[in-house]
Amino acid sequence: METQNDVSKSKTGVREVSLSVGSAVALTAIGVIAAFASIIIVDPLVGIIGTEWNLLGELLQGYIVQPGFGLIAACYIRWRDDYNPLDRVQKLSVEGIAWIGFIPIGYEVAVRAVTPVLPMVGLSHSTHGGTAKWRVFLDHPEIIVPGLVIMFAVMAPMEEILFRGVIHDTLEPAIRAPGRVLIGGLLFGGIHLFFSGGFVSILFTSILGVLAAGAYERTKNLTVPIMAHAGYWLIFLPI
Repeated sequence: METQNDVSKSKTGVREVSLSVGSAVALTAIGVIAAFASIIIVDPLVGIIGTEWNLLGELLQGYIVQPGFGLIAACYIRWRDDYNPLDRVQKLSVEGIAWIGFIPIGYEVAVRAVTPVLPMVGLSHSTHGGTAKWRVFLDHPEIIVPGLVIMFAVMAPMEEILFRGVIHDTLEPAIRAPGRVLIGGLLFGGIHLFFSGGFVSILFTSILGVLAAGAYERTKNLTVPIMAHAGYWLIFLPI
């Protein structure tokens, strides 16, 4: 359903659209740079943690880019006086809970449906994350609590606050809802060129990005993509 704001956006000029999309692209690029800086800074710290608690170090090793995303989100929040994406971390509605279940399952179904087709066009798919975390927790219950805190309360929020709360927000002034969902999803997928590489990785993570952006657009609640993103890490394979 179109809102009054979306109707008004149909009359928005090329300059406003270009500025909105350009801002989203620029923030995405800055996020990528910050993520690489995070790898340089965080990786040695994770190594130190790993010498004391090997399992926790291995867990953290999969999330060394998120602090960079979180830094950019924090800078944006400080810069903006009239908008704080943290205000959209809210209690869940029934629809929000449904989206949390649908996003990881829908993504996994899409991946399984498309994967057999890839060899027909000369492509292949290989994951870049490792083992689903529930298997790790099952084997090592002593890291369940810190692991869940790291995924659900720290790393997934850092990533989603940047891509849904911040980058999605920059598209709102001039782009209608379907465009925001598509552009935001593609930008999220595009960053994986630098972290996992390959067209297939971009394709699949763009699907996830579109699902997360669609859920956020519907609910205006950042808790939904945060929980869905961390839930995928937990149930299926890390993204």
